[in-house]
Amino acid sequence: MGDGIAAGVAVKVTGVSSTERGAQGVVKTIRPGWAGKEAVVVATGALRTREFTVPVVDLSRV
Repeated sequence: MGDGIAAGVAVKVTGVSSTERGAQGVVKTIRPGWAGKEAVVVATGALRTREFTVPVVDLSRV
């Protein structure tokens, strides 16, 4: 988990402790966070687009 994750990559949140678990989207950017590297993920929905931040280790490529 977290391997090969970079900006523009389609991902799914697979981390057990993440509140966004199961969400899918595209990585907008990767930045340093309080628990290591974090990814800003953009997820498009039926009504709106949303952004959330999640640790890179909680992501898997789709």
